[in-house]
Amino acid sequence: MKKHRAKLEEIVILASEDTHYSIPNGANLLMIDWEKVPVQEDTRDMSQEAIEAAIKRAISNGKKYFIAIANMGTTMFGSVDDPVPLAETLKSFGVTFRLHIDGAYGGFVFPFSEDENPITFENPDISSLTIDAHKMLQAPYGTGIFVCRKGLIENVLTKEAEYVEGMDLTLCGSRSGANAVAVWTILTTYGPHKWYEKISVLKMRTNWLCKQLDLLKIPYFREPEMNIVTIRAHAVPEPIAMKFNLVPQSHGEDNEWYKIVLMDHVEIEHLKEFIAEMKSFTKVSS
Repeated sequence: MKKHRAKLEEIVILASEDTHYSIPNGANLLMIDWEKVPVQEDTRDMSQEAIEAAIKRAISNGKKYFIAIANMGTTMFGSVDDPVPLAETLKSFGVTFRLHIDGAYGGFVFPFSEDENPITFENPDISSLTIDAHKMLQAPYGTGIFVCRKGLIENVLTKEAEYVEGMDLTLCGSRSGANAVAVWTILTTYGPHKWYEKISVLKMRTNWLCKQLDLLKIPYFREPEMNIVTIRAHAVPEPIAMKFNLVPQSHGEDNEWYKIVLMDHVEIEHLKEFIAEMKSFTKVSS
């Protein structure tokens, strides 16, 4: 609005159907539309055709300015969106856009893989990135991290807060400095190498679980390099799901998935017990 004099009805959020519910919440708060892009059932990816169709729908509805969001670890599946086809497709339509990476969960997991992380500011199309330190980093709640390119943050400067030394750039205004100190302490204690080792152990446990599920021919989704395994609900009996506190996609009768998040406290012994229960169920079923 500040740079392009965009009207409210000309702005749209473009994000996948697996995107966190804060996106429709934010769209509602800001009174702008969310163009939901369907994902493929097996890969949780947005197809090229689906992206193009969503952009065409938005343009036909008078949208000219796009807030595109790519996920680095969705809440239910841990899936990671490739930002390149998203940006390239938007450019092919000649529309103005900003590309945001939602790494709220995966920001402290996905980059610590054996492969080179392609989702960085080395990609000139990426405008901003968020990471929640109160998830994987286990810092106190409210320690969200937001990073954006130079020249963008000034667009949310509240000039009316002239009595505040520095710049007030947030909705909440006042916030605890203790949270920032906590994040700094955790990061400096681990350092990049110890954190890499920690994530490597969690991925090793995730690999073990996936191997056991493969042997049992139990259908699941797992994004490579992430520590979330999401199992088809029909393959997990409800008593087992309740016993191990598996997280359902929906608490209603139409639940299709259960997820397991491999955190520090989820050790191989716990996974062995879960697999033993699943083996017993499959034997009874057969």
